[in-house]
Amino acid sequence: MKLTIESNIRDYDVVFEKDFHFLEEFKSLKNTIMIIDKNVYTLYKKHFSSLKEEDLFLFDAIEENKTFDYVKEIYDFLLLKSVKRNLTIISIGGGITQDITGFVASTLYRGVNWIFVPTTFLAITDSCIGSKTSLNYDKYKNLMGTFYPPSKIHINTNFLKTLKELDFFSGIGETIKFQLMKEEYPKNFDKIAQSIENIVKDDVARLAMIHDNMQIKLGYMKGDEFDLGRRNLLNYGHCFGHALETSSDYYVPHGIAVNIGMIFANLLSLSRGLMDKKDVDNINNNILLPNIPLKLREEDFDEAILLESMKNDKKRVGEFLTVIIPDANFKMKKCDDVTDIEFSNVFKILKKICL
Repeated sequence: MKLTIESNIRDYDVVFEKDFHFLEEFKSLKNTIMIIDKNVYTLYKKHFSSLKEEDLFLFDAIEENKTFDYVKEIYDFLLLKSVKRNLTIISIGGGITQDITGFVASTLYRGVNWIFVPTTFLAITDSCIGSKTSLNYDKYKNLMGTFYPPSKIHINTNFLKTLKELDFFSGIGETIKFQLMKEEYPKNFDKIAQSIENIVKDDVARLAMIHDNMQIKLGYMKGDEFDLGRRNLLNYGHCFGHALETSSDYYVPHGIAVNIGMIFANLLSLSRGLMDKKDVDNINNNILLPNIPLKLREEDFDEAILLESMKNDKKRVGEFLTVIIPDANFKMKKCDDVTDIEFSNVFKILKKICL
């Protein structure tokens, strides 16, 4: 199965693979370098056995490596290989692998060809489409980046069989976001809770949900590929979530931080008299909180660090904080007027719920 995604930069195909045979196709490509998450390489080494070791760059796909300093190491590796503009980078891994290799591909020689194979639920169901690459700068999350889609994406859900629980539920967090943002009114929150429960257990349901998530994301991206308007709404849960990643020193992974960020956004909406308390309690207690398989710690919720991080969020446009919240009909709206006091009041309620 294939999905073609239109882009102002270049259209690209998402190909859904049933097994690992597609990796054999890479052998016939000329002028290629493969950049692979070390963990993925170790787990699936037999599928990479035909690759030339001298054309492999293996790395630790951790948040601490999403920096200019680490990207320089990749540039150095590539330039030592005397690569030219006809290079194709094939990257295999999750969202961090995508961010780093996409940034390299977009900047080396002002852009080289790039093929991406996502291996985590989070990357497969969300980040692999959308064209974004991101690097962290100092303590600021995803502050630097480019828009640069791969020329092709290969999705093989067999990679998900070896995911650690936290990595799997990181994908669940983004899945919940998409399903809550699906433009169906009135929302059936009980149905969403059941569908999330189903994809945890069922491979077929999970694949169908991946397709659905992509269509929802594409709907918000249509006409706004470069994130200047409606696509901003996809940051539901991310405003607080990114800050929590920073505050917890990435102990809380991205998708789970987004999950908690959605709880924060819902509570903010309730405090503003928009959402109904019954709906907020239903979503938070029956959809979001049950999908946080992580013992949250007091030290992860440092109010000063969270507030500072939100003030440096790239979505912020004015004096106050920016948060995406649901309105009374559970349609998303961007609020650029959240005060420090309002943040603090909602944060206290969030801490009681999470801790």
